[in-house]
Amino acid sequence: MKKDEETFDVLLVGSGNMAMEYLKILKDLKKKVLIVGKSKKNVNFLKNLYPQFSFRYGGVKDFFKSSDVKIDSAINTVNIERLSDVTEVLLKKRVKHILVEKPAALNISSLRRLMKISNESNSKIFIAYNRRFYSSINKLSKEIEKDGGIQSVNFEFTEWTHTFGKHTHDVNVLNKWVISNSSHVLDSVFYLIGNPETLKCQINGQNKIKWHPSGSIFSGFGISSKNIPFSYQANWNSAGRWSIEVLTKKRRFFLKPLEELFYQNVGSVEIKALKIDKRLDTKYKPGLFLQTQAFLNREHVKLKNLKDQIHSLKTYNKIAGY
Repeated sequence: MKKDEETFDVLLVGSGNMAMEYLKILKDLKKKVLIVGKSKKNVNFLKNLYPQFSFRYGGVKDFFKSSDVKIDSAINTVNIERLSDVTEVLLKKRVKHILVEKPAALNISSLRRLMKISNESNSKIFIAYNRRFYSSINKLSKEIEKDGGIQSVNFEFTEWTHTFGKHTHDVNVLNKWVISNSSHVLDSVFYLIGNPETLKCQINGQNKIKWHPSGSIFSGFGISSKNIPFSYQANWNSAGRWSIEVLTKKRRFFLKPLEELFYQNVGSVEIKALKIDKRLDTKYKPGLFLQTQAFLNREHVKLKNLKDQIHSLKTYNKIAGY
């Protein structure tokens, strides 16, 4: 059997930091993996770390031109500006089961194109919002149930804009930074409470950040599909961080940072930490192990599909003023 006729459990596309995080997990899950990256330097670096896997460089499009290897499952970890194009290549090669790093695409038209092709090829695409699988989020879901459900939510998605810019990211990615990055917080909130049914948005600070002219101060409120009120704010010109506050009839929960879980009882000002089993989130990039395992085991309940992401981008565009 020729090497290109081998079968693999997973095709991993990309050779950057996210690819390395997935490889740690795929190694421990004892999966047979083929990695296809664009950069020879990056591919060789990963090859030295994980010699048990198979590697190719030059990009996935060139790879498929010279190989007839059959792939059923693929994980797409390339840079945001290339995610949509690479996913399209995978779909046209009849890859049936694809996990693509968030946000899969920066605009709704690209997502709809992927949806059309995936329907034609009978393929499934899932968006890798790993924070859904955080130990803190899993624990919070159980605690919420004990308290009888969520009554309301507040959240913040302030970004540290002084730490990145055109020297670190493509300008198109920066122009849509709420989708490119802040959507991690938005997705986590609406995963917990349901998508917005009503949404009132206020956007200020236009042109205060050169690469994000649509705004830099965001606030708003609404009601979710589960009839849960929510409010949010973010000021990218000031101090702050990502955070989520979930209120039940018994307690207020704090995810601040999102990897940790604290609570405050009704009638008390004391804020206490909840004990969480964080072994997986300590050994691997938080949330990534359970997300990868769910994808490979075809356990799709918690994974975000392409239809949901199209719906979400409408919300993200409204919140960000795109």
